[in-house]
Amino acid sequence: MIIATAGHVDHGKTHLLQALTGTNADRLPEEQKRGLTIDLGYAFMPYLSATTQQQETLGFIDVPGHEKFLSNMLAGVGTAHHAMLIVAGDEGMMAQSYEHLAILRLLAMDSLTVVITKSDLTTVEQQQQLEAQLTQLLFQQGFTEPQIFHCSAFTGDGIGELKAHLIALADNEKQQQNDLGFRLAIDRAFHVKGAGLVVTGTALSGNIAVGDSLQFVNHHKLKQDQAQTKTVRIKGLHAQGKTAQTATANQRVAINVVGDIDKQDLNRGDWLVEIAPNTVIKRVAIVLTANTDIKHWQTVQVFHAATHTTGRIALLEADEVKVNHSALAEITFDSPLCLAEQDRLLLRDPALKTNLGSGLVIDLLPPNRGKRKPERLAYLTQRATLSATKDIIAFKLANKPQSISELTWQHQCSNIEQVACDQVDNEISQYGDFLCTSDYQTQLQQLIIEKLAQYHQQENDHIGLGKDRLYRIAALNQPMTIFNALLTQLLTQRRIINTRSWLHLASHQLQLTEQEQKHWLHVAQMMQTSQEPWWVRDLANACDIDEDELRTLSYKLAQLGYISAIVKDRYVTHEYLIHIANAVRKHIEQNQKLETADFRNLSQLGRKVAVQILEHLDKIGFTKGKFNYRELRDEDLLKG
Repeated sequence: MIIATAGHVDHGKTHLLQALTGTNADRLPEEQKRGLTIDLGYAFMPYLSATTQQQETLGFIDVPGHEKFLSNMLAGVGTAHHAMLIVAGDEGMMAQSYEHLAILRLLAMDSLTVVITKSDLTTVEQQQQLEAQLTQLLFQQGFTEPQIFHCSAFTGDGIGELKAHLIALADNEKQQQNDLGFRLAIDRAFHVKGAGLVVTGTALSGNIAVGDSLQFVNHHKLKQDQAQTKTVRIKGLHAQGKTAQTATANQRVAINVVGDIDKQDLNRGDWLVEIAPNTVIKRVAIVLTANTDIKHWQTVQVFHAATHTTGRIALLEADEVKVNHSALAEITFDSPLCLAEQDRLLLRDPALKTNLGSGLVIDLLPPNRGKRKPERLAYLTQRATLSATKDIIAFKLANKPQSISELTWQHQCSNIEQVACDQVDNEISQYGDFLCTSDYQTQLQQLIIEKLAQYHQQENDHIGLGKDRLYRIAALNQPMTIFNALLTQLLTQRRIINTRSWLHLASHQLQLTEQEQKHWLHVAQMMQTSQEPWWVRDLANACDIDEDELRTLSYKLAQLGYISAIVKDRYVTHEYLIHIANAVRKHIEQNQKLETADFRNLSQLGRKVAVQILEHLDKIGFTKGKFNYRELRDEDLLKG
């Protein structure tokens, strides 16, 4: 367990920790010379646990109280779940006391212990009066069950009672989820003679052991839009100030690492993680809790764990959020952060140096558009009510398919498939990297059927459409892996038929009568004499068939896939389309694109009819127009 201190400068934080642990946490020569804490300090208190009956260690992070070193203070409390607010009995609450208390409230500490120090310099009446003031203040700040102790680091008065309280607090600490990936927020890096590079920090989650490998996440690389990480191996460990073979969440950890990194690569705020993010996070959706009035697109300073950056806050529901109110918002970072869902951010005004509020991260990959649509706000509102990983995963899957790899790093959970499949309300299926519910599969298959039926009604002169176009019509923005799998199921069930690469409903099948079959043989023979597109009237004259009768037959032949209408009443055979498509495919493979003049040379057709065929190839999804040329869209279509 880790407890961070907080409080005004010279209120006795470091001396109190020395009385509790015997360690002077001011390690820097300048700190010892000036008697002022500048950077983070660490101390450890061994104790016999009443719960485990074993020797355990309680860790402390000593933070500076001077306002000039507030960023260092935030790096210390940003990784802790418990805090001690130290108030000097002879001075009471001072400027930084109030500011630090607000920070602890915004960071939603699991517990807060208030210690009134320098009891040897105050009377009992002064102590009681200050305790009454603090009790009222803490209640106003939302701390309904404050624990207040009176101590003197010089006389030892009250130290025993405070120790007993802290030990009981550690014994009763709620257990962290052991299935989460290991995350260490780096706050120091140094070389040890004979050992090599050592990094220290507070473990936010997970477990590690000597010999394990971790991923180093460098914020300078993130600023360059590089999400790549470096792998390091754990050569040795210290946990809670002692040599160890393993370390776990909520411990101070020193890791002797080996790998392709040097001390100059490391900075406070970098990370060692078991599960690295696979994308650079520049914008997130949060639940914003306002400590003061916050306006839309206000500049904010964002503190997270041991690092900080600046950015802009976009309010999603109004132009302003009033003090003590919550709202949905997005933050766009000037420099990316390494985050997981449910991380908490502290927001400050960089100009006024005041605490604006805090943000709970609920979406690491918000959409680029539609952020204020009612359905999006409804989604975020419901998501904000959830905190357990299993509940969040179930909620996400109920809305749309989810990528296993994205869920894994977003929630730092390596067994996402198991967490998802433990949900009993809806059966979960896996297709490649994606998970989806049985309800989703049923709905998507039904939508595919409905879109095909609509297509048959609108395009009654064609047998069906290609797979790529069907995807765009029925499943755009859905995972292609799932679409392919569900389409295969529909084909296996014969609900959809594949006729010469054209997909159509099983009910959309025709049979030629004996007379129609004779006409078709004659028409096919005639169309073979000239591969160019035929008008119905010219074909009727050439075959000596009534024009209206041939027009009706042409619709039927097109539905069967024998011929295709490039424009109304003008047809080519399926074999001719395959011939043209092969030529186009080969040309684009060699030249990356196809211009109209190139197609005229390939097809040996006039410009007008060449353009008609090109537009038909666009329509059926084989090619797509881009500026004044064309590219392949569905290269598997029209293969003979």
